[in-house]
Amino acid sequence: MVLTILLLMLAGYGPFESLGPEGGEIQAINQSPLDADVLYGMSGYNPTVVVRSQDRGLSWEALSTFTGSTAYDMVVTSTGNLVAVGSSRVWRSTDGGLTWSSASFSNTVFWLAEAHPSNGSTVFATGYKYDGSFWRMTFFKSTDNGATWTSTYIGEAGLHSYGRSIAVAPSNPDLILVGGYKSSGSTVAQLFRSTDGGVTFTDFTPSGASTDYYFEGLAFHPTNPDIILAGAYLALHRSTNGGSTWTRITQYYNYSLGFSAVDNNLALGAGLSSTYRTVNAGASWTTHNSGLSGTNCKWIIPDRENASLAYTGTTAGFFRSTTGGTSWTASNSGLVIGNVVSMAQSNGYVWVNMASQGLFKMQDSPSGTWQFVSRPSTCGDFVRLATNGSNVILGLEGSG
Repeated sequence: MVLTILLLMLAGYGPFESLGPEGGEIQAINQSPLDADVLYGMSGYNPTVVVRSQDRGLSWEALSTFTGSTAYDMVVTSTGNLVAVGSSRVWRSTDGGLTWSSASFSNTVFWLAEAHPSNGSTVFATGYKYDGSFWRMTFFKSTDNGATWTSTYIGEAGLHSYGRSIAVAPSNPDLILVGGYKSSGSTVAQLFRSTDGGVTFTDFTPSGASTDYYFEGLAFHPTNPDIILAGAYLALHRSTNGGSTWTRITQYYNYSLGFSAVDNNLALGAGLSSTYRTVNAGASWTTHNSGLSGTNCKWIIPDRENASLAYTGTTAGFFRSTTGGTSWTASNSGLVIGNVVSMAQSNGYVWVNMASQGLFKMQDSPSGTWQFVSRPSTCGDFVRLATNGSNVILGLEGSG
């Protein structure tokens, strides 16, 4: 019975409910500007599962799903509307994520979005758009909650370039940073700045950043926009004078950066399998991995009202900090968004391999619970599971 339900769930048929196991990679997390207890998240798979926590990440519930293509990011506007962006498509919800409408945009990839800090109808995004010959880094702007968008090429003509990060200054929304990279025989990091709300952009790349491959994480200080953090592949660049000069700080990976709105000297960063913390507005950093598991730690947000709280995620699920980012605790109660890669049934058990989560088994009964199963390999996923009729499960390693 359990096997039948899981198979139908995999095929995208409803209204079946996922039975777990709990956890799975969250593609994006947002804290509601209307109620700080509310967090919204979405899975990184198509169909995309939208989830909500009403207790700052202690427990979760699935709200809805949407489909059409792969979603890469989601934001909540200052009026509480949700806008998700992805490959050739944008999804919108005006009822707190319960229902969604969508629009398609050909030859366009929306990679990362940022909501205007005070105008609830305006959303910004970056990604890349095809100009007929090349993919070019692009800035997107919507003034109607993501229904329609204007686009401005930032990347130079005649080269492939890709937008990967965006930041809007909370104290001055006319200041916008867009970062990414160009491909001209090698990968070269690029950073651009607008001082007019995205109408025009100029090259803002720090000197010495050409070997840093890309800019993924960007952040403005909450009250002083002259203090800027720009995270690259193996370095973090910091400016205290609006970008006139930069200091290069060696650091491993940078996918996400965020200042605390409560303690403006506190900022957090996320990398491949680590989080970082500064208490002097980015002048120096410490690494904090206590309690973390999994990889692909690509987003991090400080709580907007409590400097002791912060949130991040990996392939293993959602993690919550009550120590301002110095330690982490997995918090996946009710969070069932993992991607089933393979499954089998054997001698009273259902076995599933969850993408990047590992191998689990559950007794084939209505009261069964999932148990994590140790496995002989730690690289890749078991893309096929088989049985010889006994309790022995044979796995074919997906990679490694």
